Amino acid sequence: MTPPAVPPVTTSALAKYAGTWYGPCQGRVQDTATLAMDAGGANALQLKLVRNFHDASGCSGTALASETLSADFSLTFTSTALATAVLAPTAAPVQATLDLVTIAIPAYTRTRSGPAVTTTVDNGVRNWCIAYSDGPVCSLDAGQQPAASAPSALTLDQGELVLLSPAGGGYLADSRYTKDRASTPQGQGPAFQRIDTVAGTGTLASSGRSLTVHYTGWLYDAGKADFKGAQFDTSIGKTPFTFRLGAGQVIQGWEQGLPGMRIGGKRTLIIPASMAYGRAGSGNGIPPDAALVFEVELIDVQ
Repeated sequence: MTPPAVPPVTTSALAKYAGTWYGPCQGRVQDTATLAMDAGGANALQLKLVRNFHDASGCSGTALASETLSADFSLTFTSTALATAVLAPTAAPVQATLDLVTIAIPAYTRTRSGPAVTTTVDNGVRNWCIAYSDGPVCSLDAGQQPAASAPSALTLDQGELVLLSPAGGGYLADSRYTKDRASTPQGQGPAFQRIDTVAGTGTLASSGRSLTVHYTGWLYDAGKADFKGAQFDTSIGKTPFTFRLGAGQVIQGWEQGLPGMRIGGKRTLIIPASMAYGRAGSGNGIPPDAALVFEVELIDVQ
């Protein structure tokens, strides 16, 4: 009698990403990403994000407050591919093996908790306040965020987790995480991030094309929930701004942050000083070594 065949043991392509990962310290704010294999057996990961707020720059010591989301994100494996990728800000493109995934983001709300957190409600709008030793910092509750879905990619680079988004025929790093919290960059300002808030449906923005956008820019403030400090410029209510992508007419944060958008889309860019105006700053509104936050709406592509 022939014994029954033993099914082969299969390992998910995403298993190597499971664990707790730490983002770079952004002033006194640090994100933690916990990835776990889907309990249902699917080739997918569940992503839990937590943002911790510390009393001093450098993110040392116990957090004063934590921000959690009401729902986890899911990353479902689609394929493994060799693709052109920029794995870090200002890095040159390389050929990298990427695990391509679809990120599903359910509708969610944010909650802050901890011994330094208080809340107030003004005209029906909740304010979250954190009592730092140098004074309280308050921000509005953004309310429920809409559900969304987007293509993405994962890879490991020198032991670090890299999350990427498609851009211009390749992939661009949105964020990097390390397994060792003590080795994360401390006090170096924010990592470069691109966050789509509205998915466009029109023509794709790519290098060499002429883009027309509306934008608003803020100084980066790690103490704010949305990182928006003092506003230094906006085109809202004025003539939209037109420029050629890839021609060196805008800062690197825009050159790397806008490819992949489509007309009608809106994107938030968090840009470290090295990809903005660096040590020189710009005019009276942007001091030296300032990180920036932009909200950009793509109006036209030619």
